[in-house]
Amino acid sequence: MGKQRKTWSTDVKETIILSVLRGELGVAEAARQHGANESLIHTWKTQFLEAGRARVLGRTAPIWGLPAFLTTDQTRV
Repeated sequence: MGKQRKTWSTDVKETIILSVLRGELGVAEAARQHGANESLIHTWKTQFLEAGRARVLGRTAPIWGLPAFLTTDQTRV
């Protein structure tokens, strides 16, 4: 049988991402400390920054884990 996927709370994701963005940890070090894959942390970081950018530009931030094109702003008529 395959390996069970680990689920990450948004609080843990945020803690990891902010430590990377502040320069307290590198992505590789954060991945080792938390038992996560480096590419997963890069994905979270990209999603976090895209959501922040959307808010700064006055748009609704995308939901964690969903692509930015699925935001409600682009579906309004």
